[in-house]
Amino acid sequence: MAITRRSVRLALSACAAALATTSCGSPGHHGTAPPPPAHPARVTAPQVPTASTDTAPALSVHQLPLTGSDGIEVLASGTAVKGDATYPIPGGIKAGRTLAIAINCEGPGRLTVEVRSGGVSFPLRCEKDKVLPAMNEIQMPRTHATGSLRFTADPGVTWSFALGWNPNPPERR
Repeated sequence: MAITRRSVRLALSACAAALATTSCGSPGHHGTAPPPPAHPARVTAPQVPTASTDTAPALSVHQLPLTGSDGIEVLASGTAVKGDATYPIPGGIKAGRTLAIAINCEGPGRLTVEVRSGGVSFPLRCEKDKVLPAMNEIQMPRTHATGSLRFTADPGVTWSFALGWNPNPPERR
């Protein structure tokens, strides 16, 4: 399980709620303390999975990268892909929407991802005997009736991906 911006925002919100429900008194202050909240906030740190964690799913290029946890409906996907490939984006590209692309890659070399008609591309470095995850969310500036995702991979690179529209994109900065 990866720590996402959403889980960090939730953790920070929980911390803010905990701080808002506690009182800070000073030694010279006389008065009554406010009553404890009816439902005190419980703050726990997000757990970062390790290789020895039994509940953490192992990364694999033979499975889809996890995207369902953020409510992303998978529109296109592929597993254990080698070499170059192109996948259509069903329904084309929609201006103002956020395209989410989750990728796992393994093998020595580079994997380049291009959102055709969207004018966006990004390279990923992949490593031998190690599955590297990546998640890229891209707000689309223009609408195009058609669109596709083009992958260009070095020999020896194996990869998997899942593509969808993110209904809850991170805030723009």
